[in-house]
Amino acid sequence: MDHRPVITLLEESDCWLTECRLAPSADIAVSVVVPNFCGGETLLRALHSVLTQSLREIELIVIDDASIDNSWDLLTDLLPRDERVRVVRHKTNRGKPVAMNRAIALARGQWLAVLDADDWYHTDRLRALVEQGEQTGADMVADNQFLYDASAGKVVSTAWPESSALWPLSLDDYLAGSNAYDTFNLGMLKPLLRTDFIRRTGLGYEEKARHGQDFFHLLQFYLAGGKAVVSDRALYFYTQPFGRLSRKWSHRTRKRYDFQNAYEINQRYLEIAKRALPQGQWKRLRTRNDRLRLLELYYRTRESIGRGDWLEAFRSIARHPAMLIYLLRRLLGRMRQNPGYYNTIRRIARRSARRMAEGARNA
Repeated sequence: MDHRPVITLLEESDCWLTECRLAPSADIAVSVVVPNFCGGETLLRALHSVLTQSLREIELIVIDDASIDNSWDLLTDLLPRDERVRVVRHKTNRGKPVAMNRAIALARGQWLAVLDADDWYHTDRLRALVEQGEQTGADMVADNQFLYDASAGKVVSTAWPESSALWPLSLDDYLAGSNAYDTFNLGMLKPLLRTDFIRRTGLGYEEKARHGQDFFHLLQFYLAGGKAVVSDRALYFYTQPFGRLSRKWSHRTRKRYDFQNAYEINQRYLEIAKRALPQGQWKRLRTRNDRLRLLELYYRTRESIGRGDWLEAFRSIARHPAMLIYLLRRLLGRMRQNPGYYNTIRRIARRSARRMAEGARNA
């Protein structure tokens, strides 16, 4: 006889959801949000990595974005097994930003963490990051990442060199380390944020963003005056959309980045930031915008070549010769043992850690 509890789904206008089964008095350290769309192949790995954390005082909120694979069956089977799990199922596909904003409204933890359905956590990740966040008084704490090539089935590197250092990440360094040309940049961090900071500042996700949502979310964080620290220890396993070793997409639903969409949203932030940021930081954000625009033109040119429309491709290159410089940069990056972003973030990390140590000595 199956003695597992029966879970009731509540219906709202655009979704079904379960109630939180943890007691109102429960001390929840972290709310972990897993947005999912057709991630059935990797979803259980992600969820298992959360539920087996050394920090047990957590809740797990899974937002299923109208998946058409077996994701919902997996979730309904898991639900009765652990009272820390709560699920929401969208009636129509809404996108990751909508899913994240809904989860923020539901979260009861002191900290909020995100985990993409094709990624997973090291067992001690949440405990380590919560301790570092509390020790430093930061509003956000993030970590280094293992870069995983799913098609090759192996971790290819860390995002930057590992160490035991913990260092502050300023907005200036965040923008410097968020180069749109890089296959990994600081806009791809997967941090823990204090839930009360999120609620107090109205921090949310850009619902019109189809890609790059994390960059804009963290940019909002800094514009709201947030204080951030980063650990050099890698505790997050990030599945590369396009594997560095295999040169293959990690999932059949993966598509190329919509640089045009990111450019248009970044353009709006440029107008907002003009009144809020020093000139140097604003120029860094504008440089990112210029690169997003060039990347969209580069991929459109590649698509023209793929269709055999060489005339259009040559016209595009003639109008935007900087594409050739970007192509050369990509070719050189493949030849290097360590890609350019590796060195950029390492330089930021070393400088910031040194400043932090000097500040501690002078305190």
